[in-house]
Amino acid sequence: MYLSRGLYVFPNKNTIRRFMYDGDEATELPEITFEQQLIDFLEINLTPFNRLLDKLKAYTRDNTTPDELLDVCRAVGYTAEIFCQEEPVYSFLLCTKLYVDSYDISSYEELFEHKDHAVEMLRDMVHTQNIFFTIADAYCRFEGTHEEKTTKAFLGRETIFKCQFEQVIAHTDVGTEMFQMTRPKLPYSRGYRFDNLPAYIWYIFLSAMEFDTSFSQCDYCGHFFKPKTKKKTRYCDRVRTDDGRTCKQIGPQQIYKFRLQHSELLADYDRAINRNYRRVERYELKLGDEKQGKDLSYNDYADWLRELHTAKMSFMSGEMSEEEFREAIHMLDHCTNDRQ
Repeated sequence: MYLSRGLYVFPNKNTIRRFMYDGDEATELPEITFEQQLIDFLEINLTPFNRLLDKLKAYTRDNTTPDELLDVCRAVGYTAEIFCQEEPVYSFLLCTKLYVDSYDISSYEELFEHKDHAVEMLRDMVHTQNIFFTIADAYCRFEGTHEEKTTKAFLGRETIFKCQFEQVIAHTDVGTEMFQMTRPKLPYSRGYRFDNLPAYIWYIFLSAMEFDTSFSQCDYCGHFFKPKTKKKTRYCDRVRTDDGRTCKQIGPQQIYKFRLQHSELLADYDRAINRNYRRVERYELKLGDEKQGKDLSYNDYADWLRELHTAKMSFMSGEMSEEEFREAIHMLDHCTNDRQ
């Protein structure tokens, strides 16, 4: 029933059944919802891959020996193999493109082609997470119905989503051999096959946004989570203290104190998020890749936003001073002034 190595996905409303096929046998993963798979991806720390990406981009034919480049490529494969082991779908998809293909390399030229492919895959993975992080954050900050929040969060991004969506659904044509093969063997009549992580996560994201799933972001720690009920939930159940208290237990009181004592600073915090998000929207409308003036890329915005969420929690817990928090709020404004 399987055509080749890849992740085979069979949706059933807002849940998916997943099979990892390595070329010899298939392993079924636990069934999962679209929104939980998206949350899991947004929570991944991609710092190791960012470092590998920087190293790979620095290697050229002029400054690298075959053995040096081979060592780095092996490091990429090893990192992919152990990546996010609690959710094997990520490492499996990365290994499909970054690890398994390296077995067939027999020349220096092929090694560099593999290196270039690795750079492309890692860059796409990092960029994809940053895109979804910024849009998920905007979706959670907006008020309204699911349709209204989705419209606002996607505003100005019709082109990029249309392009990616067309790439994703290319795997789902009902006339393909795979569709005909999977129909009689599994309980779902429509199957998808993915061989790389960015394409799979695009599919997950677009499917998650199709359903009103009460996807939320914690007001205290800034992490995304799936509420246990349809009722609007502002705080998650992550443990934040040594005695086992969660964001839901300590967050409301901390936020209340914060608003009473630092109302202007909180307003400054909100204004900075809205201001920089608009800069990202302007950037997306540009045809070129270079930032100009106050335009801001997804990557820069997502990095700043993650640091800002962490800074907010540190400030409210007393680990960061007001001046340090204010500096984190205006970090991107300083960078913009330096560029101009």
